[in-house]
Amino acid sequence: AVVSTQSTGELIGRIDVETRPYLCKEIAEEKHTEEPFVPRQRLQEAQDTIASYTAQNRLLEEEIPQVNSLRYEERKQYHQVKAELDKINNHYMLLLREINKLRTGAETTISRDLQEIAATLIEQVKDKDLLDVQQIGNDFTHRYDRYGFEISKLSAKVGVGCGPEMVWEKHIVQFGNDFAACKELKALVRAGVPHKYRSSFWRACISRITAECPGRDEANLYRSLLAQADLADHNNIFTKQIELDLMRTLPNNCLFNSTTATGVDKLRNVLLAFARYNLEIGYCQGLNRIAAFSLAVLNLKEEDAFWAVVAVVELLPPDYYSQTMAGAQVDQRVLADIMADKYPRIMAHFNHFKIDLSLITFNWFLTLFVDNSNINVVLSFWDLFFYEGDKVLFRYALAIFRIYHDELLKLRDGIEVYNFCRGIGDAELCTPENIKKIAFGELNPFPFEKLAKRREYHLRKVHGEMDALNQARTQYNAHKRSSILDCDSD
Repeated sequence: AVVSTQSTGELIGRIDVETRPYLCKEIAEEKHTEEPFVPRQRLQEAQDTIASYTAQNRLLEEEIPQVNSLRYEERKQYHQVKAELDKINNHYMLLLREINKLRTGAETTISRDLQEIAATLIEQVKDKDLLDVQQIGNDFTHRYDRYGFEISKLSAKVGVGCGPEMVWEKHIVQFGNDFAACKELKALVRAGVPHKYRSSFWRACISRITAECPGRDEANLYRSLLAQADLADHNNIFTKQIELDLMRTLPNNCLFNSTTATGVDKLRNVLLAFARYNLEIGYCQGLNRIAAFSLAVLNLKEEDAFWAVVAVVELLPPDYYSQTMAGAQVDQRVLADIMADKYPRIMAHFNHFKIDLSLITFNWFLTLFVDNSNINVVLSFWDLFFYEGDKVLFRYALAIFRIYHDELLKLRDGIEVYNFCRGIGDAELCTPENIKKIAFGELNPFPFEKLAKRREYHLRKVHGEMDALNQARTQYNAHKRSSILDCDSD
């Protein structure tokens, strides 16, 4: 059928009117469904990301302990390998020394060339850092610790106390390796300095103590002092006394126990240099042990050991190592006062047998326990001495007497007391842990101000006694001269 134009237009209009509501509704629904679609997709993506990070975090939590465990095993293996290498190095060193001995013998099957090579190698080894001596001994050799000391039963049983390396590593990462004074470091030092960090810790402390000392910033000061010592009169009293004391110094240490030992020449150099550096003191017995122990711990570095001796003299009161030793005498009287306050029963026991406390403890203070205690105690003391100062002398001495308080009271004559105290530092209970528990626990508070006042009081008394003695000596000499003149006139 043919539809007219009008009819067609009407039809289209009618369809448009009838379908528009439905089209608008559909468009509206489409818009309504599209608008929330985008945020929901993003939310899903975020949730997926969170789930991914959670899974990664869970994986890391599982892997971190495994990595730490592997790290621990690697460190353990490293130390085992290092110990084996040190053992081989020390066997090598012993072999070189034996070959070197043959060079002075009358006959040997070793060729001259090999002897000269051995001598050269020995000189090279001397210039290196001190080797850890961990040799397994036999009938002809001794066992020595890393610092060259013979390993005693106590040392082997207890071991040298030291703090955990991990804690020290964290401190160094956080605060640096200059070991600036702080509460955290003080607690670490009292807990114990690990072998790994001891030499660097000492150097930092020594540098701080000697920062204002003359010549500290001069690069060639030590070599200059040695050159002056070489030009000086070799017959002077200090040089002679140093030579006499070299073989008396640390006879239980392989570095100093013979004229050909590695450390003897270095010890001589350090003492001669100090005698030229501090003309007021020059040389005093006791300094040889201070210098030798410094060399042993500081890897045979002469200049480091020299400044260690300077630091010790700086930390102690004046006249400790002078001809009169007035400072050392004062400290013995101060110690006797504190002993009477803290442990009156021991002092009453000593007085009953007419025992002079200073005959026991004078050498403790003069050599900083090097001569009188096992290596464990000496190392822990020196760690604290360099960090906290000379007050630690009194803490350690008092703690040692406290440990053996009851045993001392059981002794029934002066000879027994002296014999017991001679070996008290090597006794089984004399460990760094036992000493520090008392020194920094039971003895607290231990104010330095009170110690300083006691020192001032006794210093006046000592000076007064010395003045009286000098006056009496002067009068005696004058009277003697007068008598001689009278005899001559007759």
